[in-house]
Amino acid sequence: MTIQSAAILGRGALGVMYSSFLSPQLPSEQTYFLAEPHRVERYRQERITVNGTPANLCFKSPKELNKAPDLLIVALKAPVLRQALRLVKDAVDQNTIVVSVMNGISSEDIIAEELGLKKIVHCVAQRMDALFQNNTLTYRTFGELVIGLSPQNRSQIEALQDTVEFFRRTQMPHLVDSNIIHRMWCKWMLNVGVNQTLSVYNGCFEMIHKPGEARDVMIGAMREVLKLSELEGTGLTEMDFKEYLKIIDELNPKGMPSMRQDRLAKRPTEVESFAGTVIDKAASFGLNVPFNEKLYRQVRQFEAEYLK
Repeated sequence: MTIQSAAILGRGALGVMYSSFLSPQLPSEQTYFLAEPHRVERYRQERITVNGTPANLCFKSPKELNKAPDLLIVALKAPVLRQALRLVKDAVDQNTIVVSVMNGISSEDIIAEELGLKKIVHCVAQRMDALFQNNTLTYRTFGELVIGLSPQNRSQIEALQDTVEFFRRTQMPHLVDSNIIHRMWCKWMLNVGVNQTLSVYNGCFEMIHKPGEARDVMIGAMREVLKLSELEGTGLTEMDFKEYLKIIDELNPKGMPSMRQDRLAKRPTEVESFAGTVIDKAASFGLNVPFNEKLYRQVRQFEAEYLK
């Protein structure tokens, strides 16, 4: 199948970044955001800029579609994933290929459960430093998508090949990883450290680029994921830890991760996808994860203050 249309679920930093990138590559209105009618109406009235340039974005509700999208890019936050999937379930079909650029290690399983689709290509969005505030997207580094098939999904090789062909045709930066679960755990390790630490310490990347308490906490949380990976058999190594620490140190010092953006905007965070998942998995092995337990409590505390 040649992918001719791409729907995006989630009008956040990554959703806007990928939409603005793909729109010029496809026929008019074949790259679009999929949302509820009342959101579509509001989004159409709002002006969004990408690195200072007005973005020409398209928004459609499920009822406005003539056919299901060939590709669905899921770029949501974990707290709203299930609800959003249920709202657009009738807009996709068994031919739709799904790529999730979400954080964590469980969105693909949730998507399969809620949508009943089989053409799911696992993905890690990495190395970008997108910041989306007040309808303004800025980024210095676009990053890349790393895609592959999980061991349970090896039969969907055609979906992977179609996705690769689409990314090549649209010049989307990408890599194919034969061990995508390992790669997802690498990115999860990074996020468990970076996202949670900077949301708690309420700072930009420069805070964890230098020695100090924040960097120590970040490293401690990441090493707990490294230990958990040994027990789960997902293959993280000390070399992976050092490589992803280097990635962190190359991020825009004035940028910030999504969880800190959530805190500033007083939105629910993805703490359950990070520390919450670490704690649950660690409990099954009797593993102590004090850094993640403390981060979990601290995030829940500041969420409780602004979500009253």
